Amino acid sequence: MSFWNNTKKTVAKAGSGLRGVGGASGSALSASDPEFNEQEQRFRNLERRAMRLLQETKDYRGSISGMTTAQRALATNLTAFLLDVQRPQDYQAAYRQATTHIDQTSQPQFDEVYVKTVLEPMAQYCGFLPEFNKAIKKRKGLHDDLDKARRVLAKEQAKAAEDPMAVERAEMDVQYAESAYNTLNSALIREIPKLINSRVYVVDPCFEAFVKSQLQFFNDSLQQMDSVTRYVPQESGPNDDRILNERVEGVMNQVRGLSICSMNV
Repeated sequence: MSFWNNTKKTVAKAGSGLRGVGGASGSALSASDPEFNEQEQRFRNLERRAMRLLQETKDYRGSISGMTTAQRALATNLTAFLLDVQRPQDYQAAYRQATTHIDQTSQPQFDEVYVKTVLEPMAQYCGFLPEFNKAIKKRKGLHDDLDKARRVLAKEQAKAAEDPMAVERAEMDVQYAESAYNTLNSALIREIPKLINSRVYVVDPCFEAFVKSQLQFFNDSLQQMDSVTRYVPQESGPNDDRILNERVEGVMNQVRGLSICSMNV
C-alpha cells in the first residue's frame, strides 16, 4: 500500500515552494482536465459505496449481538412469566441454558473473529479515503494559487518597464505554482485507480472470513439449540401445524369467554 503513503507525502510537499497563498478564484483549469474529473467521479462513487459497506458491516455485528441478547432475555422472562402457575419446566431450563451459552460464549467468539477479519480491514481501507479527500482539496488550493500567480504575472508584465525584476519574480512564482499543482494532479490521476483496484484485495478475503465466521457461529448455535429439541414433540405429519394452531385457538377462545373480555368497557 505504498502508493497511499506516497500520496500523503505528495500532499505534504505540494505547494511548499510557493511564495504566497491567494484566495479562491474562478478558473476553467479544473474543467479543462477531463482525466482528473473522471478519476474524481470514480473516487466519489467508491467513497459512497465503501462507507455504506462499512456501515453495513457494523450494523451486522450489532444485529448479531442484539439477537443473542434478546434470546437470552426472552428465555429469562419466559420462566418468570410462568413461575407463579407452574414449576420451571425442563424445556425452559434447556432453552435458558442454550441461549446463555450462545450469548456469553458463541457470540463473543464470533465477534472477536468478525472484528479482526472483517470489520477492521474494511475500516482500515475506508480510513484512506479522507487522505484522498485532503489531496483533492489541496489540489483545489494549488489551483487557486496558480490562478493568483498568473494574475500577478500579467500585472507585472503590463508594467515591466518600471521593475523588470518583479516580472522575473512573478514568473518564478508561476513556475513554482505550476510544479506544485501538476505534481499533485498527476499523483491523483495515477493513484486513484490504484485505490479503486485495491478494494478487491480487501473485500475478497474479508468476505471469505465473513462466511466462515458466520458458519461457525450458526453451527455453534445449532448445537446448543439441539439440546432443546428433545423437549419439543417431533413432527409426525403434515397436519402438525394445523393441530397446534387449533390448540392455541382453543385457549384463545377460553380467554375470550371471560366476562371482562366480553364487557366492551
